Amino acid sequence: MRVNLDIQSLRSFLKVAQLGSFTRAAEALALTQPAISQQVRRLEELLGVGLFVRDNRQVLLTLEGERLIGYAQQILEVNDKVGGLFDVSRTQESVMLGIPEYFSEEILQRVIAALAVELPSVRIGVKVARSLVLAQAFNEGGIDIGLMIDELPKVAGEPLHTLSLKWLGGEHGVMPAQGQEVLLALFKAPCLFRSLAIRRLEESGIRWRCVYESEDLVSLRSAVQAGVGVTLLPWFAQGQGLKKLEPIGFLPELPRFGVELRQRVGWQPWYRSQLLTIIENAWRAEYGVPLKG
Repeated sequence: MRVNLDIQSLRSFLKVAQLGSFTRAAEALALTQPAISQQVRRLEELLGVGLFVRDNRQVLLTLEGERLIGYAQQILEVNDKVGGLFDVSRTQESVMLGIPEYFSEEILQRVIAALAVELPSVRIGVKVARSLVLAQAFNEGGIDIGLMIDELPKVAGEPLHTLSLKWLGGEHGVMPAQGQEVLLALFKAPCLFRSLAIRRLEESGIRWRCVYESEDLVSLRSAVQAGVGVTLLPWFAQGQGLKKLEPIGFLPELPRFGVELRQRVGWQPWYRSQLLTIIENAWRAEYGVPLKG
């Protein structure tokens, strides 16, 4: 059987075997416990065997796990020697940035340009997705730092920016009338704004029907522009051809949201403070002074 083993999964496997605990292994590797569990599970699925069993709150190696120990150590030794040969850790570091689609294009241009000048040895990877997907990636250790959107009471600390959501319709579309069914154009689940729209309409006793679902912002806005239905988006994602539906008083009010610059637990690279400043400056340059949503 030919397999392509993942180095990080092997590293996590060895650390769990050494410490006898997924939690302690996560702390030692500066990852979350779900991330360690997922990496070990991925390795087990790849090899088709179980590597650990739990016994009285202890994590013990199976026979297959014991057989893997020596090979895993050899693989990591060779991997680290190759890294040392080319001095990879010093000359090239990587960071994974998560960012919602609503403001990805503008912010990313500024961040990438600043990184190329100020931190040329740092290679950036980007995951553009909706906030619920990004939150899951954070929990699994797949993102190091990211801009997140959530309702203000759920935002930890001082938000980078507060913003308002708006009910939006097409400039020339038929507007919903009181007593009639509200036709919605929404992102596919899971989506924070989708859930909010449905919840607020249900709480207000307003009949609704989702007539269009989209995976991306461009096609969602296009559907609303065409008059297919109404949607809700942050104010800065309004775009041409859309108009606010604030004059339609029967649509329920929407809560305030905050933009949070979140970091993965245990993420402490040497360039951390410099990268934080780059992202914060990019936001301020694009959207102005914080707390003016």
